[in-house]
Parts: sequence; structure tokens; C-alpha cells
Amino acid sequence: MSEIFDNAITSIALGIEDFETGTDERMLSAARNYYAGLLLLAKECLVRAAPKADAMEVIGAKFKPKPDGSGGVEHEVEGYATVDLHKLKARFKDFGLAWPNADINKLQRFRNDLEHYHLKEPMTALSEAIASSFPMVVDFFNILNEDPQTNLAGVWDTILEKREAFEKVQEKCLDSLENVAWPAEVSHLDRMACPNCQSSLLGQLDPDNKDHEHVIGKCYQCGEEISFEKFMEMVVASSYEVDAYIRAKEGLNPSIADCPECNASAYVETGEISLCFVCGESVAGECIRCGAGIDVNEYNSEYPGLCSYCAYMAEKMMRE
Repeated sequence: MSEIFDNAITSIALGIEDFETGTDERMLSAARNYYAGLLLLAKECLVRAAPKADAMEVIGAKFKPKPDGSGGVEHEVEGYATVDLHKLKARFKDFGLAWPNADINKLQRFRNDLEHYHLKEPMTALSEAIASSFPMVVDFFNILNEDPQTNLAGVWDTILEKREAFEKVQEKCLDSLENVAWPAEVSHLDRMACPNCQSSLLGQLDPDNKDHEHVIGKCYQCGEEISFEKFMEMVVASSYEVDAYIRAKEGLNPSIADCPECNASAYVETGEISLCFVCGESVAGECIRCGAGIDVNEYNSEYPGLCSYCAYMAEKMMRE
């Protein structure tokens, strides 16, 4: 086994042992050790994908050009710093490796807060962040063709137990949301985060409610109740934020907008969907003057039947 792999196993095992105690002091250590172990496992995946290369040539963070003596240059590792999470993901893509589909961003943010000696969220949220990232361990071990149960024998039962407990609560939360008759398609609701503790364990206050207009959110980690309007904004963001990002990159109007009727950031505009999740308002239609399509980005509340161009011309004529 390589030194990187050995260090990864040691860090993860220490992190889980700290995690088992549940005390605030040990949870801080758990976050540091466990996060470091995950990154080391990822680095080992890269190193094994290029077995003939020096490890630092694969995971080094800084390189400098150096003349190769033949009129060209070669890149030499500078220092001993290795890649961070962002660069790890990029190198996985470059190496043709699949990055695990699990949430490590919360754990990273917690670890960064701890480095500055301040954790904003409760320890229960940190515990969830660790538990929800457990699938990454399995995925990395699959890439390495190693057995996690054998290598992490001392803590493997804890990993399975904590993950199972987290998944049971999460399943109940998501089931309560799947019962709702949403006004349009929703997705990725497990990626929502409690505004109080950042937990993803969000469901309905009334799990049996099916009417989307009566949805009140509840965090099953800290107990926070989330108002209808705020929860709808969160649902829209989780469901359409990625689409909004892609559209923005392509120079298109975003798919999420402030509603012209109620001002909530819950109006969805995709071309196929045009409505507000809070008040139900839909401004989609055709311009009564030129027949052009009207969506929320074209809509002018002072000239509701006109597209933006015709509204501009009408306003110009009135000024003249």
C-alpha cells in the first residue's frame, strides 16, 4: 500500500472514532480528520490512474515551466502543496474518473469554519454533513478496487449505522414532499438546506398534506419551521438553479425570477413552465399588438398585454 492510502485509512478511522463520541470537542477533530481522509482517498485514485508517474506530478498543486534543453519547456512540481477539493474534481474529469455523487461541500465549509476557530452551525448539522458524505468512501474504494470493510474494519459498522439512520430520516422527509401536488415538476429536494442549521433533513410540518398552497416546511434536525413563501423559494432554487446557471452561461434569460405579482423569488420561466410557486401567477401569453410571446422577462406590469418592445413604443408615444 502507498503512504497516501495508509494515511487516508488512518485519517478516516480517526475521524469516525471521534465522530462516535458525539462530543463537541471530538466532533471538531472528526471533521478535520475525516475530511482529510476523503481528500487523500481521492488523491490515491488519481495516483493509481497514472502508476508510472511520480505522485507529486499527479497531485501537485503548483508547477513551473523549465527549459527542456531542446527549445521547449517541461513543467516541474514547485513545492509540496497538493490539489484542493476544486482541483481534485477537475483532475478526476481530466483522468476520466467519475467523481462521487455525494455532498461534500457542507463538510468542506464546516472544516473551513473550524480552521478559523468558529463554527456557525450546531454540532448536529456537522454530524449530518459527515454522515451524508459516507457514500464517497464507498465510491472511492470502488475506483481503487479495494474493500472498504476490510480496510476500515474497526469503524465500518459505525459508518453503516450512521448512514442508515440518516437515510431513514431523509426518506421520511422526502416522502412528505413527494405527496404534494406541485404546480410544476420539482427535483433535487434533498439538496435544500435549513436556513437555521444548514441540514438537508427538510420535510413538511404536516407530512400528510398534499396541497402545495398549504405546505409549511420543517427541519427535522433542529426543529425550525419554514414559512410557505420561503419554502417555495427553496424548492424552486433546488429544482431550477442548475438550469438557471446553464441558461446564463448560454446568454439566455434565467429560469428563476422575482414574481411581478408577489415579489417572491419563486417564478419559474423555462419556456414550457411559466408560473409562480407562491401565488400561482402566470404572465405567459401573446402581445396583443404584435403577437410576440410574453414571458416573465418580457412582462411589464404597466402594459400587461404588451411585449417589452411594444410596451416601450407605447410609453414613448405617450411621452411625445
